[in-house]
Amino acid sequence: MKFHRVLLFTRIQMEITPVGEDLHVLLTSEQTPGLMCTAFSRFIEGSDPAECETTIMTAEEDPVPYLCIYTAENLCRISGKDVLCTGGICVPDLDEGRMSKLLENVDEMIHDWQTFLTD
Repeated sequence: MKFHRVLLFTRIQMEITPVGEDLHVLLTSEQTPGLMCTAFSRFIEGSDPAECETTIMTAEEDPVPYLCIYTAENLCRISGKDVLCTGGICVPDLDEGRMSKLLENVDEMIHDWQTFLTD
């Protein structure tokens, strides 16, 4: 299932694909798409509140790969499934305001996915 958002400074896309009981997420933007980060969040059974343990692989030193980590962890907690998120969002002149907008839109796409599953 694909979700996308058009922001003033970029377009972002999240593709969520079931893989057995788990989920794979591909997170990209229109500028310089690539595999900048991989984050694997494993759901910890019986944790209350829901917790996940995350393993990260990235060669990037800027904060943008954080979005794959953020997406994997949040989707893992919400779904109770193991989640692998790959990709990354490259945004020139990323500042606190733009990062906040990116996080807000990632949250909205996760919410849209949840809503689709329950409708």
